[in-house]
Amino acid sequence: MKLLPLGMALTLISAGAAYAAPQAAATAAAPATATPAAHKSAKECAKEASAQKLAGKAHEEFMKKCRSGEATK
Repeated sequence: MKLLPLGMALTLISAGAAYAAPQAAATAAAPATATPAAHKSAKECAKEASAQKLAGKAHEEFMKKCRSGEATK
């Protein structure tokens, strides 16, 4: 009779380990494949634009590129 609880405990442990292993592997692989774009805040972009003394159309274009994460000069 004492073998039944032991067998049930071992079954639960092995099932838990089998469930956790694929989930850990999927979580570890996700950051390697997904690279988020570097978006800056409007405040940071505005500071950079004013440091470069941009105005008018040049300021607007710089802000668009900066906010979208495109490489700026």
